[in-house]
Amino acid sequence: MADDAPEKRDDTRVLWEQLAQGDYEVVISPVVYEELDRCDDGLREQLYSCLDTLERTFNEENEETILLAKEYLKTGILREESYNDCRHIAIASIYGCKYILSWNMKHFVKRRTIEMVQEVNRRLGVFQPSILTPTIFIEEGDDND
Repeated sequence: MADDAPEKRDDTRVLWEQLAQGDYEVVISPVVYEELDRCDDGLREQLYSCLDTLERTFNEENEETILLAKEYLKTGILREESYNDCRHIAIASIYGCKYILSWNMKHFVKRRTIEMVQEVNRRLGVFQPSILTPTIFIEEGDDND
């Protein structure tokens, strides 16, 4: 875990502890597994081991999620090289996930991205997840609104 960013590592551990308590439904998509499979062996094993501590739901990619991800590309929310990020957001949106938690502030947790996703989802009548860093999530908690 991010030894070069101890504050992120610490917040990730706090988040993981909260998730392991079962207070939140954890949802995983095939994109998560694809990304984990590209990690070095040691890190991949460590991350899979962490995932195994969580009760989780698996949401499949389908035609609707693929079309939405392509719409994000078409509208310029992200570029083709960030297609997996579009897939993450589309799967969470189509399945009605309340939150997307990410440290990816280059693509995901970025005002422009969030506003453009909101606009596309609003136009298409698709659910809009809140896109947050783990720090914001653990500091603000779930307001259950």
